[in-house]
Amino acid sequence: MTLTACGIRPTPVLTGAEAPTVSSHEVVVYLVTPERDGLTRRTRTYTGLVDITTGTNLLLAGLTDEEKKLGLVSEVPTTSARAVSVLNLVVLPEEVAQQLSSKWGIFQVYCTARASKANVAGVTMPDDFCP
Repeated sequence: MTLTACGIRPTPVLTGAEAPTVSSHEVVVYLVTPERDGLTRRTRTYTGLVDITTGTNLLLAGLTDEEKKLGLVSEVPTTSARAVSVLNLVVLPEEVAQQLSSKWGIFQVYCTARASKANVAGVTMPDDFCP
């Protein structure tokens, strides 16, 4: 009769780091009303790290299906290029900045950036302009 054993000794319970969590945030973007006579404030749910460019980048990504169904409009050119933050200032991708010419598109970017607590240079608006 032969007996064998693997020779591995019992180990204590090993604890790991805390389980990963996913944080979901509400981010504000501004879109143009269906009548094209004003802006409307929209709240989008975003999962991940949020900074002052998140709202602007969501705006650059275009309308959601729900926003399209509501007849909302964006006069900000859609792109996969990203806005970046430099010293608390949102910098748009060059091709967007060159194409952004309508007053509502400029207002959308302004109000979305302000909602993200970014500084806006070169545009003067009353504080209560963004709904």
